[in-house]
Amino acid sequence: MAGAIALMWWRLGFLSQTVKDLTRQQYDGQNESREAARQQSEALAILRLQLAHLASGRELDGALVRTGTLYRQADADEARQLVEQYDAGTNPDLMVVDVRSQKEFLQSHVPGAKHIPFEYLETRFRAEVPKETKNILVYCSQGERSRLACDFLSREGYTTLVNMREGFQKWTGPVLGTGSLDLVQIQPKASDSHVVRERAQL
Repeated sequence: MAGAIALMWWRLGFLSQTVKDLTRQQYDGQNESREAARQQSEALAILRLQLAHLASGRELDGALVRTGTLYRQADADEARQLVEQYDAGTNPDLMVVDVRSQKEFLQSHVPGAKHIPFEYLETRFRAEVPKETKNILVYCSQGERSRLACDFLSREGYTTLVNMREGFQKWTGPVLGTGSLDLVQIQPKASDSHVVRERAQL
């Protein structure tokens, strides 16, 4: 009797563990299915945008269609080569867009870069970033803001974007700027200085 009860408890524990494993597998499977559906939906959205670009007569890089992306990715060396080609006249149509903050831009930036802070991009891009530019190089500090900027601009019809994925932190080309952030030096008030002198005399 006792052996049968022990066996039943063991069997119950085994079945409980089996149910837990099946539930976990079902949950993982549902997550995988949702992720696959999300990826397919995103890929279709990108394809629709690319078809819309082509239908409107815009040029579209075949590599973007093959890879299912809306803009190119470039490391710091590739970005520097684009700028050097522009300076040498071999790539005459290039615009560099810096989407960092005002302080970051003043500290150091790529020479000739157009400064449009990321938070102002939505209200300024139409007037300041021509769609017909053959290469639009976008960068920030580490690559995240520039990626988001490229996501936004590509959905607004821009097809020649290049994201500097490693950001300005990896830039090895020439720079302009102060080299350091400007700090405001607070001078003591005349009354404060007077108090200090009085205490010193005491």
